[in-house]
Amino acid sequence: MVNGLLLIRGWNKLKNIINIEEIDIRLCTTRDVKDIFNLQNIVIENFKENEKGYFLPFKESSYLRIINNPINDGEIYGAFLDNKMIAWIFLSVSNRMKELRSYIPDIKGKCADIDGVIVLPEYRGNHLQNVLVEHIERRAKELGINNIVAEVTFDNNYSLKNLQNMGYEIKTWYQKDENIKRHILLKRLEG
Repeated sequence: MVNGLLLIRGWNKLKNIINIEEIDIRLCTTRDVKDIFNLQNIVIENFKENEKGYFLPFKESSYLRIINNPINDGEIYGAFLDNKMIAWIFLSVSNRMKELRSYIPDIKGKCADIDGVIVLPEYRGNHLQNVLVEHIERRAKELGINNIVAEVTFDNNYSLKNLQNMGYEIKTWYQKDENIKRHILLKRLEG
């Protein structure tokens, strides 16, 4: 990192190198739902065959419900560059926590789930996943959440390594369907 500019040796010239300091991360509103949905679809359309199942799509109406009910569903934060959404993350506080606690019974305190991180393909490699995860960790602490759970599909080595480098530990795994196995990771937030 040089003055906020990310330099990557051997970088693919088709990708966009960005200045992380120019990224605006903010809580998404109903005005952002179409962008959230479109980014999801762009990312899924660009998955390689072995990446199918990394992210299971939501309907646009589901994103609208989440945005309108943050207390029961959670919060979606967008990463904006020049007012264009280039990535987002969903911090879920839904009733799915009972299911996650069944996988990790020793969780103490409030728990939330990273229920998706989407980065446009042309902006990957800029550490946006890390920036967004750090942002929601700070937000989770403000909400009194002690634990964050993340699921990572077995073949998604990039996300797995990123989260492990950020202090997330593999606790267990489960079979999502006949083709998809997922690690369940946990990070206990301090103070």
